[in-house]
Amino acid sequence: MSTETSTRPSVSELPAHSGGQEEVSFALYAVFRVSSSHPVVLDGRDVPAIVQELEDVASSLAEEGVILRGWYDVSGLRSDADLMVYLTGSEIEDLQWGLRQLRRCALLRPLIRAWSAVGAEYAIDGGADARAEFEAPAAWLACATAEIPDETALAGLTRASAALRLTETAGLSEADWIITAESDDPLNVVRLVRQLSESTEAINAVQFRYTGRNIEPAEIVEVLQ
Repeated sequence: MSTETSTRPSVSELPAHSGGQEEVSFALYAVFRVSSSHPVVLDGRDVPAIVQELEDVASSLAEEGVILRGWYDVSGLRSDADLMVYLTGSEIEDLQWGLRQLRRCALLRPLIRAWSAVGAEYAIDGGADARAEFEAPAAWLACATAEIPDETALAGLTRASAALRLTETAGLSEADWIITAESDDPLNVVRLVRQLSESTEAINAVQFRYTGRNIEPAEIVEVLQ
């Protein structure tokens, strides 16, 4: 990977990649809230440029192997959060780098981090690449932290058209696992979350963190104001 000076906005350094190793899918989830002391206040004339900056940085991340899978509106669903971002890539340090680049954008700079976690993604059936099952982000995403999930029991749940993904975070987060449910219908997510909560064989110490609706970068402006 080249380390030449880049003209990309807000990029101060390039991430590291390991060569010659089998790729593993890592995921990073970060949740933000609006600061009461430093609210996001935008002049309407500045909005197009501010949104374009965010989109340009997201494109620059993709060129370095960091995929911004989605922005999620979590406002109103939790009292302590407004926006969630979901990144995937083959290196943890790349995801950390990518999050820093996004945080330097004018639209996100005033926000306060409410929660974040990173780990290795797995399909419920034990496959190494969970992303293969999710070619495009669904409209709704719910994240939960948990301890020692039983994959066989998880696979036996009635999915109700909601897809499940495991992210192993032991040693990288306060929980052993993150479990995500993803669907275009929020009711499917609600039903699956209820099943997970009631299935003590499938999951232990479940704590549902954040649920959000997938939005476009331009919609972030409305969410934060």
